[in-house]
Amino acid sequence: MGIASGIGHLFQSVIEMIQGLFGAILSFFGAILNGILSLFQGFVNFVEGTLGFAIHNFFILGTVAAAVFAYMLYTQRQGTAPISSTLKNKKAA
Repeated sequence: MGIASGIGHLFQSVIEMIQGLFGAILSFFGAILNGILSLFQGFVNFVEGTLGFAIHNFFILGTVAAAVFAYMLYTQRQGTAPISSTLKNKKAA
């Protein structure tokens, strides 16, 4: 009975060792997959933040450009723009 019990324990230990090995392999590949997914998620967050920053700045710069353009049109129509006075001086000469 002692030998049969010992052989049974040996096979049980070998089976547990194989199960542990497969568990470690699955855990390893799970960690790699988790790392890849985290990297992809980080990239998506980076792109989202960068595009949000660019879009906000685009609207801010567009607003400033529109204000400058409106000011230039206003001064040109009033005749106080530097280009208007230069043209007036050339016509008078």
